Amino acid sequence: MIPNVFPKIISESLLSFYPAMVKFIQFPIINQTWARLIVYTIISGLFLNWRTIWPTLFSQLGLSLALVNVIHIISSYIGFANLEAGASYSIFYIYPILIILFSGMKFHWIYLLPIIGITLLSYSSWKNVGKENAVKGITGIIFATFTEVAMYFIVRQMKDQTNKWNILFIAYFLPALTISLILNKNVIPKPQNNSQNKWKKEIILLLTGNAIIGAIGYYLRFYTIDKLPVLLYSTLSYVGIIMAYIYGWILNKDKIGLAEIMGSFLIIISGILCHL
Repeated sequence: MIPNVFPKIISESLLSFYPAMVKFIQFPIINQTWARLIVYTIISGLFLNWRTIWPTLFSQLGLSLALVNVIHIISSYIGFANLEAGASYSIFYIYPILIILFSGMKFHWIYLLPIIGITLLSYSSWKNVGKENAVKGITGIIFATFTEVAMYFIVRQMKDQTNKWNILFIAYFLPALTISLILNKNVIPKPQNNSQNKWKKEIILLLTGNAIIGAIGYYLRFYTIDKLPVLLYSTLSYVGIIMAYIYGWILNKDKIGLAEIMGSFLIIISGILCHL
């Protein structure tokens, strides 16, 4: 069991890079979304089972997953772009608690702790990034949270897809094709003024970041799902919140104050208590 702890920590550390990366790269949200869709489609396409994927790809479940996924990515990117990395990722991580609630579990006072945590994080965001950005960011993250929950329940119904790369391909292929057609030749925005060097660095970060997170981060997450006990798996997931704060501080000079610490702690502890 112990050796499998490290892959889980690595996966969460990689996946939590998204909030800081999205805010750091100055490309429009739609272009960043397109890059992720394309990279994930290519990577999952290398490992999927072509024989079993076709019946599901254009089924009601498959189309639902693709639609919810693209809404999820865009809304999460809006949240990441407008909030500080740690705060946005902490709010997003109320989704495991929502999954428990929507699974029909009896209501418990523990479920009130994330509300207090979100209130503290919203207050800190209001103060640090301004009213307009805070409203946009929190709204985006809330949408991302509920769509994450929706995807969880959709994927649970895809019992015929034992190859997890199949599910990733189903979620990404049609949105990638659709947005490619919409953007046409404008998939990569042109450099502004004399910022060509920065533009090239951002493209490299955009493509390699998505590739590493998609290939290694998601593979290790899938790998450890049935390798670790539920409580340990859930607890280690919150390593991502800590790493999101670190990435945000390094890339974007995000502030980490008492409100951020207390709000994130309440969300983490409530998530752990829910699994006891």
